[in-house]
Amino acid sequence: NKQQSSLLHYYSECTSEDSQQHGRVSEHEDLPDTPISSAGKTSNSMETMLRDIKQSSSRIEEKINEVTTSISNMDKKMEMFTKRIDEAERWVGDAEDSIQVMETTVSDLQAKIESLQEKADDLENRSGRCNLRLVGLPEGEEGKDPVSFLEDWLPTFLNLPDQENKLEIERAHRNFAPKLKELNKPRRIIFKLLRFRDKELILKQARNLGVLTYKNKTIYLFPDISTNLFQRRKSFNGVKCLRKDLDIPFALLYTSRLCIDFKGKRLFFSSPQDAENHIKMASCRESSSPLREDRPCP
Repeated sequence: NKQQSSLLHYYSECTSEDSQQHGRVSEHEDLPDTPISSAGKTSNSMETMLRDIKQSSSRIEEKINEVTTSISNMDKKMEMFTKRIDEAERWVGDAEDSIQVMETTVSDLQAKIESLQEKADDLENRSGRCNLRLVGLPEGEEGKDPVSFLEDWLPTFLNLPDQENKLEIERAHRNFAPKLKELNKPRRIIFKLLRFRDKELILKQARNLGVLTYKNKTIYLFPDISTNLFQRRKSFNGVKCLRKDLDIPFALLYTSRLCIDFKGKRLFFSSPQDAENHIKMASCRESSSPLREDRPCP
């Protein structure tokens, strides 16, 4: 409406100025009179322009209304998105708090599991501390009563000194692997002694005698260790080969500790990776990093 009024005012001023100039010209000059038809044409053109202005203004208003509506819809959506973002931030904060609590709980559980695993390994090793493995004894030599056979056979076979207490074995059996068809590969016998001192005496006497043979078969006696302990001791095989190549004295102690004699010092390693890193550094440099010293190897 304001635009229409301003345009009408502009065109009225223009027409008034034209009429005044026309009057002035007619006063000063002797010009012929303007025909009446020209005035009619001017009024028709004015009406057409006003009609076009009204149409354009109505279209502008429609576009403005559409823009206003879209802006209001965007405001609603932005408000909704803002609420969702606030909720998401709250959820993320709660999740971070719960994750932190879970991480603390998991770390505590891991520490407890490691402690329980160590205790379980210790109990398993203690339960088998009186066990021995007899390897190489032909199948069937022990008969149906391996306990009585070993109690009578071992003292004679190993020339054990006379003792106040007779050698007593709680139980004995072949391992539970299927019986092999090859007679030269008998299954090993696992037996448990009643007293730990008897186990130590048997191993000591076996070491003193050296190679043991029975009916032209080589016999071996080993301590019976758990599977986990066996795997830990087996992990030092690569390091032991490396020590042998470099001519460094070493010993693998019970349960799974590597003792080496390096430059007059006894060093102990519970991890094969630490021992390997040390020997690599020692081979590249003359001086090595200081390591913790412990009691001497037996």
